[in-house]
Amino acid sequence: MKPHTADMRCDAPTARAMSSVGAVLLVVGLIGCNRGPQVTTSIEFDGNSRSIATNDVVCTKQLNGGLVIVVNDGAKRTVRVQLTQQGRLVVQKAGLRYDDMAGFVADPREVTATKVDDTFNFNGRMPPNPGESQWHTFKIETTCPGYKDALPSTFNPPPGAP
Repeated sequence: MKPHTADMRCDAPTARAMSSVGAVLLVVGLIGCNRGPQVTTSIEFDGNSRSIATNDVVCTKQLNGGLVIVVNDGAKRTVRVQLTQQGRLVVQKAGLRYDDMAGFVADPREVTATKVDDTFNFNGRMPPNPGESQWHTFKIETTCPGYKDALPSTFNPPPGAP
C-alpha cells in the first residue's frame, strides 16, 4: 500500500472539485427549467414586419395593478410595454428595438391596446427618434405565457428615523 502524499491528491479529482462541478450543473439545470415556453412576438414598424421567437417573455403584475411585458431576444431584439387597466387597457409606455429599427412612446393617447385571453395587441405611433422627422407607426402582438407578481420594494429607514 502506497503512503498518501500531496502529489497523489493533485493527480485525482478531489471531492471539493467534484462537488463544485455538481453545484454548477445543478444551477444550470435550474435556470434552464425556469425558461418559459416559446412565444412568437409579431412587430410591424413603418410597414416592415418582423418577429421575435424566444422563451424569454416575462409578464409582471405591478403593485399598482399595472402590467409590464418584456420580450427579450438579446440587446438588439426587445419589446417592453407598461400598461394599466382603467376600464380599458391604457399603455403608459411602449418601446421596441429590432436590429436597427427602434422606437419609444410614453403618451397613452398615441397607443391603443386590446387583450384576448393572454394575447395582447398594441398599435399606434411613436415620435421620431433624434435626427428623424417622421413619426413611426407600429403594431405589436405578443402573448403572456404566465404572470408573476412584482416584489414590493424594501424600504430601510435610516438609523434613528421614527
